[in-house]
Amino acid sequence: MLVLPMVEQVTNVEGFWVEDWFVQPRLGRIVRQQIVVSLRPRVMEVLVALSNRAGEVVSKRELVDVVWSSGFVSDNTIIHCIKELRKELGDKAKTPRFVQTIPRRGYRLLGKVRPANTTDEITWIDEARFLLAAERLSIFLVDGENIIGRGGEAQIVIHSSWISRHHARIVVGEHGVTVEDLGSKNGTIVCDQMIDQPTRLCDGDSLRIGDLRFEFRSWDQEGHDATWTMQSPSATREPHP
Repeated sequence: MLVLPMVEQVTNVEGFWVEDWFVQPRLGRIVRQQIVVSLRPRVMEVLVALSNRAGEVVSKRELVDVVWSSGFVSDNTIIHCIKELRKELGDKAKTPRFVQTIPRRGYRLLGKVRPANTTDEITWIDEARFLLAAERLSIFLVDGENIIGRGGEAQIVIHSSWISRHHARIVVGEHGVTVEDLGSKNGTIVCDQMIDQPTRLCDGDSLRIGDLRFEFRSWDQEGHDATWTMQSPSATREPHP
């Protein structure tokens, strides 16, 4: 069996960096600024395997040996894992920033992989008072302004054609949390109502931004066990061109 060389000092199970993503294999999540994405175990193992060989081509056979250990694994299974990994990283197959396909050879992780000296700079997410929760995506809100958009000056960047460059502003203040649409093409919806002015958010409220449906969670509320859901584009109105 072919085994990939381990680079333990870089891909520590407690955490390491892949460009601006902080990878936490033990917790099964990746973190970038205020965004936390949970990865399925196999997808995380693929990310770790590619990170161990950053910059090198890793064949499908090598991935199978490391991630699946033994037995038959179809090409479709590997392709699906790579596709899911790209989606969670906000990557694109045609213009890759993280995972590059090398035809008939395998895959290569682009970008710099480096060890984590400390997790202090992200431990605040576990102490945040407010968050937006979807199926495998959580957005932790900081005090003051939280701009959500596809780029530009947005603090919380979500790569989706349904989301405008500057889509919505969430303000965490002394007396609560409000959300305001910033003239987005597809609107911001709170509890199934399109908003046109700053709107207060309460624990358990649904919030739809583009094609993503979140539940607003307040950690000030104890004993609340909400279900986190994500709404697909087919369940929402069509976006404007």
